[in-house]
Formats: sequence, structure tokens, C-alpha cells
Amino acid sequence: MSEEEKRDFSVHLVAYVIVNAMLIAINFIYSPDDIWFFYPLIGWGIGISMHYLFGVRWIQKELKGREAKAEYRARGKK
Repeated sequence: MSEEEKRDFSVHLVAYVIVNAMLIAINFIYSPDDIWFFYPLIGWGIGISMHYLFGVRWIQKELKGREAKAEYRARGKK
């Protein structure tokens, strides 16, 4: 599950970079007087940060806890 979550985050990050690069280009080509690309960049950036913190990091901590418990049980049975 952890590897799948990391892969999902990587896909989300790549989409974020590509789409926002296009939005920046569109903004500077078609309306250079009004800088608006910053708003979707921040909004989506908050979303991708939450995806990382609650998806990837939370799962990593949970898996480390499970591994530690399993190791403790294995050592106790020997």
C-alpha cells in the first residue's frame, strides 16, 4: 500500500508541475498585465502538500509502527 500511495503522489506531483507550467506560460503570453497563475499554483500546492502529509507520511509512520510491533513480538517468542 505504501508503494502505491507513493506512486499516486508522484503522478499528482508531475501533473501539478506540468499543468502549472502551462498556466504560467498562458498567463504571460495572453495576459501579462494580470498575474493570475499564482492563485491556482497556491491552491493546488496546498492540496498536494496535504496529499503528501496525510497520504505518504502518515502511511510511512503507520508501517514503521507495525514493523516495530512485529519485531518486538518476534523477539519475545524466541
